[in-house]
Amino acid sequence: MGDISIKGRSPLLKVGGISRLTGNTGGVKEVFPGMGLTGGASRGKAKSKSDFSLKNQVKKIQKMPDKKFKHVNLETKTYKSDRTGKNVTVQKTDPVKGSKGKKNYINETKRYHHRNKEMMGVK
Repeated sequence: MGDISIKGRSPLLKVGGISRLTGNTGGVKEVFPGMGLTGGASRGKAKSKSDFSLKNQVKKIQKMPDKKFKHVNLETKTYKSDRTGKNVTVQKTDPVKGSKGKKNYINETKRYHHRNKEMMGVK
């Protein structure tokens, strides 16, 4: 296979089995670990259309002002029900800092998206 370093550079510059360095290798196609014979990366899963729509949705949320997310509070409180006597867990309704609410909203969006992928017909 030959030396992994290209043009005298260190093999430590490799990321994920694929060299980040581009350039002429003397017309010889070198195959690094993690690359198939086709030269494409064989690691990871292919992204679906819904993953890109989720990414765009998160981008839109990030551009919105923080003050719109004051009421997205994911903290819970537990109390004993007077009627049944059982412990009940409910979400708090207290306002939170806008940036914290925005993070909560993004996390909930991602969780909902990945949970319902199968219902959307995406594997």
